[in-house]
Amino acid sequence: MIKGIGVDIVVVSRIGAVYKRHGERFLKRVFTEMELEYINRAPTKFFERMASTFSAKEAVFKTLRLSTPIIFKEIEILRVPSPKVVLYGRTWELAKSNGIGEIFLSIAHDGDFCITYAVAV
Repeated sequence: MIKGIGVDIVVVSRIGAVYKRHGERFLKRVFTEMELEYINRAPTKFFERMASTFSAKEAVFKTLRLSTPIIFKEIEILRVPSPKVVLYGRTWELAKSNGIGEIFLSIAHDGDFCITYAVAV
């Protein structure tokens, strides 16, 4: 049974501008160590990977339909090899209490845009 659907679109260059303005502080606030390993694995796709991971976190948050602020590090996007969502802390507890057992993702890129669809079941 579908418990929630979320979509997010980001402009890759906008995420790049945020990174250039805030640097490591932005990375440490938003991304987990595993996500940073993925982002840094292909330097030529650094901003694209950063944007896709950010977009995925936003889409996942929307599936949860929470009234609380997003805690980015409680939503982890792994590539094993396709995107997989892992939730932690309060975000995981709230998802579980709402009957969410898994969240599926589809991530697409085109030029300077990245879009993510998420479905919680």
